[in-house]
Amino acid sequence: MPATPLPTLLLVRPQAQAAQQAQRLAAAGIAALPFCVEDTVADARALAALPQQAAAADWLVFVSPSCIELAWPHLAGRPLAAKLACVGRASADKLAALSGRAVLHPPHGNDSDALLALPPLQQLAGQTVLIVRGDGGRPQLGETLARRGAQVHYAAVYRRVPVQADWALFDRLVAAGPSPALLITSSHSAELLFQQAGATRQHALLACRFIALHPRIAATLQQLGVAQPLLAADEQALCALLSPRY
Repeated sequence: MPATPLPTLLLVRPQAQAAQQAQRLAAAGIAALPFCVEDTVADARALAALPQQAAAADWLVFVSPSCIELAWPHLAGRPLAAKLACVGRASADKLAALSGRAVLHPPHGNDSDALLALPPLQQLAGQTVLIVRGDGGRPQLGETLARRGAQVHYAAVYRRVPVQADWALFDRLVAAGPSPALLITSSHSAELLFQQAGATRQHALLACRFIALHPRIAATLQQLGVAQPLLAADEQALCALLSPRY
């Protein structure tokens, strides 16, 4: 009996990250394609000011891979006394590879709560923390660090802009079968995805397998009508979900 073909995984995240992840997944035997509903646009003014801000900081906290990709080239090669931290392991691995330095990150979990639970970030009186993020990022991290005594500043190094996904690709995958799986990396992307799909594709979209990086994203998907979104906190978990044994 022939094996059931694995679904193509559509990566609903910014183009540069999606392209890199698709290459890594291909090496693991998983067919994946970028499927972008929003992308990042660098803020030239914020990036120009970043080296001076970073020089005055005790901590540099990067909240996403996009932040690292855009910001680190403006900091590489400069003397930085600041300690480095990231919200998740994947971001920390990327930053450690680029910087050659140790990066504080949660051993489990990939959100602000997990980072805030780490001992080095409990007592921050007199310390300056620079949070490198996108425009309009969630306030929880900075507000909590400020309550712990830190002087918190922000470098909003990019803004998010909606882009039209390749719905012709989606239609071809659905018609050929099996329906694709979709990796959703933010709640905002989930909302944009369903807005773009419109009424004509709602049924086909809801027939797909959805994978979320975080329970908060899974909750958003459920509000949008997805019955049972799956969770994969990192790429290893994602590969396990999509392996032939699953």
